[in-house]
Amino acid sequence: MNDDTTAEDIYAVIGTVVARLLKPDQYLTLHEITSALHSMGEVAGAGVICESCDKAIRLLAKQMH
Repeated sequence: MNDDTTAEDIYAVIGTVVARLLKPDQYLTLHEITSALHSMGEVAGAGVICESCDKAIRLLAKQMH
């Protein structure tokens, strides 16, 4: 992790995505979260948000395996 992307940045993008997707009486899959992170990173373009999304996806991918 470089100086521009901290664990706090990664957890922030995960929290943002989960908050947007979460609905009462429903559950989320890691696939839904990683897909939303990918979309968020694409929209953000280059920069800290994009890098945070990429690193969050890698972090969650490790959790799936």
